[in-house]
Amino acid sequence: MKPLSNNQELYDYLLLLSSQLKQRDLQELSEVVLFASRQASGMSTEFLGESRIALRQVLQKGAKVLTEQERECIKDVLKQLDTALDKR
Repeated sequence: MKPLSNNQELYDYLLLLSSQLKQRDLQELSEVVLFASRQASGMSTEFLGESRIALRQVLQKGAKVLTEQERECIKDVLKQLDTALDKR
């Protein structure tokens, strides 16, 4: 996945992922990701932190229904979030 350049791109990614999870009948994980996306209007660190928590849960609980490419994309976003949060 290309590097996310701002919180809006992360927000858009989370909405897309939430929709994909919902289509695959993973309602609980979809809601976790959707909750994280809703933090975008708050503090940036809270949004990034909640996003990281949600994406980790998706990798742990939904790995079997994700494609290899989708898992790699999530891992890439997680690395970007780790880097962004380490700088704060």
